[in-house]
Amino acid sequence: LNKKVRRNKAMSKVCLCRGITEEQIVEAIKNGASSFEEVKEETGAGAGGCRGGRCKCNIELLIENNK
Repeated sequence: LNKKVRRNKAMSKVCLCRGITEEQIVEAIKNGASSFEEVKEETGAGAGGCRGGRCKCNIELLIENNK
């Protein structure tokens, strides 16, 4: 059995420090955020203890994939 696992964007944490989900980040992108700094300003993602060290690449990928 080879089933594709569907992720729940509402529960999938991108920024672990601040608990920001993929759904929140995609919503910010849809509302006009087009850079890591704009997503950070809109959602708080990347503003936690690691200062984006763990999530910046994933946020930039989400921006690229949701333009």
